[in-house]
Amino acid sequence: MDVPAARRTGTLLLGLAAATAAAVLPWLPAAADVPHIDPAALPRGDSPAVVRLVRDTVRDGDLRVPATTRGDHDALWVVAGGYLLRDVNVGPRHLTRVVHVSRTGERRLVARSPGLLTVAVSGSGRRVAVQRPLGSSGLRSVITVSAARTGRVVGHRELRLANLVAVTDHRVLIGLRARWHHPATVWWNYERGTLHRVYHQAAVGADVRHDRVVFDRTPVGEFCNRVAPLSRPGRTLWHSCRVYPRQWSPDGRHALATHTYFDAAGTDRWWVIDGRTAVRQARITGRLDWHAVWEDDGHFLTLTQSDAGRAAVIRCDLTGTCERASRLWDVPVPEDPSVFYAAPPVVLASP
Repeated sequence: MDVPAARRTGTLLLGLAAATAAAVLPWLPAAADVPHIDPAALPRGDSPAVVRLVRDTVRDGDLRVPATTRGDHDALWVVAGGYLLRDVNVGPRHLTRVVHVSRTGERRLVARSPGLLTVAVSGSGRRVAVQRPLGSSGLRSVITVSAARTGRVVGHRELRLANLVAVTDHRVLIGLRARWHHPATVWWNYERGTLHRVYHQAAVGADVRHDRVVFDRTPVGEFCNRVAPLSRPGRTLWHSCRVYPRQWSPDGRHALATHTYFDAAGTDRWWVIDGRTAVRQARITGRLDWHAVWEDDGHFLTLTQSDAGRAAVIRCDLTGTCERASRLWDVPVPEDPSVFYAAPPVVLASP
């Protein structure tokens, strides 16, 4: 689930009113109790089993594939025929690009924009959806769906106040008017060119495989969300104004969650929660990356940095016990406390 797909910066809201219905999540600890995990002090385990980008090289098992070098990489996906990379050139033009790289290194530009490019990949890896802003207002955008292997465009639609949430091999899930009046979630069948209304709240995240959708609850609070079965969107599994489920495990039994919004380049904690009830089962804390991925049903990977500036990929299990899964890099801790975290030169592939 890419909600959104890039590493994003936000503000931890203090004093939010707690949600009051069933399955409310009131268990956010105070910030003062955060022990920062130190990757240099962890035992060394196996290297990650997921595809990853290390500097400018994609590592896929024993395969090494040169990646793009014109910008800073912030996202990676495994797709049919190879890999999808998003990079950002922070120069005067500030261009964001999405590039397909084959397993033998051939490159094909998928999209380019001076604004944020939101990306979703179908579970099969066959379809890629990219949302590109139109104009400077940010109100209108266009979503293009293409075949990952060939680049052939199979769907194209311009929308207003839209949020690309997920794509399958036949449809795109879109949240409309998120954080505005008259929100809605729709399925866009790009093969038929039709829109089908799902629910009267705007989706901001989904795991289609596990029948989960995350809705924005703007009338309740500025960053409140509600989790429901995608097949029964009116049924609430849980809701929260403080934490957000970022990704469900491959078997759907657990999910990774972090703050809904946090004023830093990274986050200060990840929780393992029950995938159906959101009951908390484990927690890791420290200078952590916004991005974390499941390696298998019992382990997840993320990036972390110690207070001394030693950074690495770490692997943690369902109890919160962690080990180091990469070499160590010296990455200076940002002087600006609001930045909080600086990543090692690694990008883990998104599902």
